[in-house]
Amino acid sequence: MSFLAKLWNYIKTLSLVAALITGGWVAYIYDSSKKPPVVAKQLIVEGDNALNIGRYADAKRIFEEELKANPQNKQAAWYLQIADIPQTLSQPEFKEAIDILYQQNPNDSHVNLFLGEYYAANDQPDKAVPYFEQAITQNPKLAEAHYDLARLYDQLGNYEDAKVESLKAIDSSPTPKYRNNLGNIYFKQLHYEEAIKEYGKNKEYPLSALESAKIYWRLEYLSQAISYQNQAINWLNDKTIMTKPENEDTWDFEVALAKRLKLVTLEEKKSYAYYCLSVSLFLQSDNEGAEKVLQKLRDLNIDRQATIDELLATDLDALVKANADFAETVAAYKALYLKNSSTGIP
Repeated sequence: MSFLAKLWNYIKTLSLVAALITGGWVAYIYDSSKKPPVVAKQLIVEGDNALNIGRYADAKRIFEEELKANPQNKQAAWYLQIADIPQTLSQPEFKEAIDILYQQNPNDSHVNLFLGEYYAANDQPDKAVPYFEQAITQNPKLAEAHYDLARLYDQLGNYEDAKVESLKAIDSSPTPKYRNNLGNIYFKQLHYEEAIKEYGKNKEYPLSALESAKIYWRLEYLSQAISYQNQAINWLNDKTIMTKPENEDTWDFEVALAKRLKLVTLEEKKSYAYYCLSVSLFLQSDNEGAEKVLQKLRDLNIDRQATIDELLATDLDALVKANADFAETVAAYKALYLKNSSTGIP
């Protein structure tokens, strides 16, 4: 091959390479222009994850942040409506708001979840279950739907299905709320060892420590109960621990069929923990110690003392039912400290 021929082939090769590089770069720019910004996608994912585990305040903040940067993001705007809904659950307009969203998108898992919660809250389990199941079909990773369905099965006495749904919630998100719920189901079945084991997986979560202590009440292991209650109180008084998202959740207790009591503020949670510790000391015949613990409650600003008293009275009634040996001592405690639920400590 002549020198000119070789030169010509070399030039053609260089031109082809240049064309491929240029074309690839243009294609990359074109494809990139069609993709949403990475930050936007990341915020949508973070917000969706927050919705899945019931962190609606966090989800609202995330979607507001995204809409501030990208006002035309329809997905963020829709999710923001979803994040706003739960705060109206106990209000008359909740059902109307959900029905409007359902008409817009009946295939949204969160909308079906909220409808299930509405019917569950209104003691209509036959209507609630299909909506929870539909939400799970639409989004198997929707931990809140598994959790709500587990609680409903638990309320209906279907403990096996309740445990299955609890485990699915934990598999989607191993958060303390879901583990505590599974522990509660074991507790109801009197499977104390399994319950304590499940509660024990929740580190720096005062509610699980207090639930463990109730089991030790029944077993008459009062020293262990006191140890768990002191641990809960230490955590409740640690500002760093109590600012964790899971510790800002409302504490929700089933006190009767279709009746639940909630402790919302940190002061209410502390009050309940101090009461529980005073019970353990009183059951140990340490009346002076019980009095000293209860004195600490005077420094707390409690607006719903009657709710705490009712909750503690329910715990004590359950204790006596499980262990009649405590009947006399529990009656004495209630007479001293729970004789007027509207005022709390005498």
